Amino acid sequence: GGKIVAIHQMAKKLFDEGVAAYVKNELKTSIQLFSRALKYDSKFELAYVSRGAAYIKLKKAKQAMADFNRAIKLYPDDARADHLRGLVFEKMGETARAYQDFDRALEIDPDYGPAYHSRELLISQGGQEDFSLEELDIINHLTAMRVTDFDESVKSDDLAA
Repeated sequence: GGKIVAIHQMAKKLFDEGVAAYVKNELKTSIQLFSRALKYDSKFELAYVSRGAAYIKLKKAKQAMADFNRAIKLYPDDARADHLRGLVFEKMGETARAYQDFDRALEIDPDYGPAYHSRELLISQGGQEDFSLEELDIINHLTAMRVTDFDESVKSDDLAA
C-alpha cells in the first residue's frame, strides 16, 4: 500500500542525500543520513554498503565490517559488499579472508573489475592498497544503482504488501 511506498520514498530521499554528502567527502553527515534511511527501511542493503564505505574512509573498520556483514546477509549476490568487506579484512591484516572475499565477489560477478584489481594487488604486494581507486567505483555504482535497484525493490515489496 501507500504507506510502504511513502516509507520507501523517505528512505530513498535520505539515502540520496547521504550519497551527495559522501561524494562531497562529508563522511560523518553521510553516515547520519544513511543511518536515518535505515531507520525507515532496515533492509535497505545499499544504505549498509554505502555507510560501510564511509566508515572505511574514516578508518572505522569494526563499524564498516558490521555494515558489510549485514549487507551480505540481506543480499548475498552483491559483489560490491564482498569486495569492500575484503578491503576491510585487508586493512586489518587478515589477507587470507580478504582474498576469499575478493574471490567470492568475482564468483558473483566475473566482470567486477575492482575485485580483480584488489586481488592482484594482494598477490603482488601483500595488499595495503589505497582506497581512492575504490572511491570512484563506489560513487559510480551508487549513483547508477540509486534509481534502478531501488525502484525494483519498491515494486516487489508492493506486491508483497
